[in-house]
Amino acid sequence: MGAITSNPSTDIKQSEMEKNTQLKIAKQLNNSVVSVLGQENLKGFERAYMIANATAELKQLLTPEYMKPIMQLQGNVLGFKTDKDNNGGYSEAIVKNCLIEAVLMGLQPYGNQFNIIAGNTYPTKQGLGYLLSNYKGLSYEIVPSLPRVNKENTSAAIVMNVFWSINNSTKRERQIEIPIKVNKFMGTDAIIGKATRKARAWLYSTITGSEISDGDIQDLDSQTIDVEVVNEEDKRISSFIQKAETIEELQEIKNSLDEEQLKLFSDEITEAENQIVFNQETKA
Repeated sequence: MGAITSNPSTDIKQSEMEKNTQLKIAKQLNNSVVSVLGQENLKGFERAYMIANATAELKQLLTPEYMKPIMQLQGNVLGFKTDKDNNGGYSEAIVKNCLIEAVLMGLQPYGNQFNIIAGNTYPTKQGLGYLLSNYKGLSYEIVPSLPRVNKENTSAAIVMNVFWSINNSTKRERQIEIPIKVNKFMGTDAIIGKATRKARAWLYSTITGSEISDGDIQDLDSQTIDVEVVNEEDKRISSFIQKAETIEELQEIKNSLDEEQLKLFSDEITEAENQIVFNQETKA
């Protein structure tokens, strides 16, 4: 029996057909999104109906086959980042849900315009910049001041100067004091980047009346680093307390701790003191 060989011309035609099908679906997806984004004047039940209808269409069109290449964008700055990038990412169902939310907000499914955190959609600094740049008639500028960082390198404050006008109206201005959670690994540029996202979110909420949830994968990364640093330091202090053999050694450890650490380890220090006294009385 002869070997079965494929026909190159047939393969090419099949590939072209699949490509045309995917492009047709892409156009349908875009039309569903535009049906919502192009109806800014609709309110109440009318807008709710448009969103519900577009959501249903998108869920139907985003088949597993179409979602397969989109899933490859997960965990990539060319696509979208998540808080589970180091653990295999999110399931197709959650990504699909968040993708639909993002595009119906007016965000693009690429260029890290949204993050997925705790299974929810959050516009990023890039995404908010895209929304503002596409807001009809809006002209704006955000000018950062130099951030002020506390001695412990745990928090910073920065004034962001926001200037904007719509349809060449009188330019408005607002100075916003923004607190930023930081860590010792963050530089000035990173702080300004976080503050820029918050300032863009404030401006978008101000001109549209739609609140933007505060969340960004970079914020989550900084919190994780902070927790890890604190935990390692806590373990080191706890180890010294447990190894102390005399009241004098324990007193030296207490002298090296700040007020917050003394409160945190007060029970452990008391227990260690009682154990040292007990050991001394037993030896006597």
